[in-house]
Amino acid sequence: MRGPVPGDPGSLSAAGTAARRAARDLAGASERGTTAYLSLKNVWGTSTSVRLRKEGRRSMAALARGGQQADVVGAALQTYAAELSELQARARRVLDAAGPAGLAVVDGRVRPAWGVSGEADPRAARDAEELMRTLQDELDGLGAQHRRRRDRLLAALAESTRTLDEIANDLRLR
Repeated sequence: MRGPVPGDPGSLSAAGTAARRAARDLAGASERGTTAYLSLKNVWGTSTSVRLRKEGRRSMAALARGGQQADVVGAALQTYAAELSELQARARRVLDAAGPAGLAVVDGRVRPAWGVSGEADPRAARDAEELMRTLQDELDGLGAQHRRRRDRLLAALAESTRTLDEIANDLRLR
């Protein structure tokens, strides 16, 4: 059964960690590559060397920018994973409050659970109705927060994709 707030925070966090690790690796590779290209000046002074060093520095700068984007994406994934975990915990509390009150959450809606729920008592029925509205409001709020946070993550991923596309185009066009 799918919960009111879908998603896998553990996998998202792991993906974020992997992206940030890749960012560190790319930064290190860019630094080492830049040093290597600069050292060519001391041993190879021809025009071909100048052109190679220029292209190498440009490639290493692109590699560094790509690494920065990996870090941005990793941070966004980790932030979203933490937010998602918190939203899911709040949703579990709503589900936990519904059961003992004779309520169930079905397809994102709080409803009376099937079966006999007790004696006919108008006051208890009003209390249950009020709790049902309160829990539904909480679930609706969680759903809205989940959509906003997911949309923010998707926007960050789309922006990073555009930036990476620009980096790739810059490398191709020169």
